Amino acid sequence: MSIKTLQATDLPAFLSAIQASHRLIAPVRDGDLVTLGPVTDPADIVPAADYINPRLSFKEFLFPKSEPILRYGRGGDAFDLTDASTTFPPTVVFGCRPCDAASLPIMDALYNWDYKDEFWNARRETTTVVAIACTRADESCFCTALGGSPSGTAGADILLVPTAPDAYLAEVLTDRGQALIALAPSAFGDHTGGDLTDDKQAASQPALDLLPPALDLDGISQWLADHFEDERWAAYSHKCLGCGCCTYLCPTCHCFDIVDEGGYKHGQRRKNWDACQFPLCTLHASGHNPRPDQAARWRQRLEHKFNY
Repeated sequence: MSIKTLQATDLPAFLSAIQASHRLIAPVRDGDLVTLGPVTDPADIVPAADYINPRLSFKEFLFPKSEPILRYGRGGDAFDLTDASTTFPPTVVFGCRPCDAASLPIMDALYNWDYKDEFWNARRETTTVVAIACTRADESCFCTALGGSPSGTAGADILLVPTAPDAYLAEVLTDRGQALIALAPSAFGDHTGGDLTDDKQAASQPALDLLPPALDLDGISQWLADHFEDERWAAYSHKCLGCGCCTYLCPTCHCFDIVDEGGYKHGQRRKNWDACQFPLCTLHASGHNPRPDQAARWRQRLEHKFNY
């Protein structure tokens, strides 16, 4: 939509303007680690140059680990059911990386393909995402292998591209992003320089030098379907502890369980994170489990990513 310039010295004014009207989620220190969390003082935000990726995705701020979906109470012979509120505060996620933001179109499609999840959609409608392009990469980074980029824009409302230690280009991508920079118009200038593509390439080149080439995924869905009973699933699964950490870290893993908690007279129904790596995830009330071993559960995760 537009390209603006932002000096590092003007960033605090922008963040303060955001915080005056939004809940602000940004990179903060958690011991020796950097994680995305609520910010009360913009001075606590970790500079983008000081981290490669936060410890966790911002998924939990759109899809909480546990949340009520209804409450019930018994009065006499009748039960009262109350739906949980779908009114959420306007939120800005600042400082995530493009790989994290790229999860949003995938999750949007998932939560709307047959049933429209009102909790996800209500949070999405009130959330603005400001991603910061990567200028370096970790040995475990792999965005380019799956078609991503250190300066990708998918899912972001604004992409900040570092062009110098004290300056950014702000690529404004959506109406939400435009509304956000309007909160502090004096913090931004008009971009009158060179081509944005060249600037993004230059900023991301140190990261690109470390990242893997794109994988050829043509035919992977059919291969997975044809090798459903392949003996290699068991061999690969021997390295897996079944802890589920991969699913909690992944910004596109979305399995959940629904449980009723409470007593005879009152309680609530909650939606809680679950994981395909857990035996209980698919355990039936009859005692039958269609995925009885870790090989079947490991296969399920790969099938769900690349086949269905």
